[in-house]
Amino acid sequence: MLLTDTCPNDTEALRVYESAVLHVANMESIDLVVKLRLALDEVSEDVLDTLLSHSTDSAALLRRTKGVSDVVVTSQMRRWHAVHTLEVFYRDAFNNQLNDRYKAKFSEYHELSRVARLHTLRFGIGLVNSPIPKADLPAVTFTNGSPPAAVYYVQVTWVAGSGQEGSPSTLTAIQTADGQIPVIQAVNPPAGATGFNVYVSLTPANLMLQNSVPVPVGGSFSLNETGPLEGRAPGDGQAPDVYVTGGSHLLRG
Repeated sequence: MLLTDTCPNDTEALRVYESAVLHVANMESIDLVVKLRLALDEVSEDVLDTLLSHSTDSAALLRRTKGVSDVVVTSQMRRWHAVHTLEVFYRDAFNNQLNDRYKAKFSEYHELSRVARLHTLRFGIGLVNSPIPKADLPAVTFTNGSPPAAVYYVQVTWVAGSGQEGSPSTLTAIQTADGQIPVIQAVNPPAGATGFNVYVSLTPANLMLQNSVPVPVGGSFSLNETGPLEGRAPGDGQAPDVYVTGGSHLLRG
């Protein structure tokens, strides 16, 4: 996924690092979603500063225009965002209550965030040459057929002519009545997208690719009357083409 697609972590992901975080958030009336977004903004600013420091004068203007829209969320960056969110969260909790327990937690996550940032920069900031953003929720219409009523779980992804595939849209559920066949259309195509893929399942897990070739931009895809077809699972978006680390661009692979 790209750094601009969505938050690299959600509230449930934070519980991996801090099991009591939801309880503390409720007790102290702190909105964790707001803190996730604030931490993302701060990480993004730091990443942009780092990229600008590695840019030549002629490339700096282009970098300022791009921002971090071509930055890939690596596992190191995902951890950085998570622990930095907890740093921001406990900083707020301490400032609200001046509770030494929260101060200790803030100090702990401040150090973990510092180390996670260093690990991210040492591993390298991954960039893609042609970013394909996360797809929006698809438009859904219906055509007539013979399938029974069902609930379909659907995601779509944008695909570039080079074969690069962006992050899947947020999972959406489609309820049909008897005789209805869902027709899926990806909307708001980004620059560089030439088509889209459709992933479907009858459960929220195990979504499978339904189209054999990408559906052209502006086209639509009718689901199979007999149910979802077997296919590969959706990925997590683009992999980096290059990494920026130590002031140089390192080729992937």
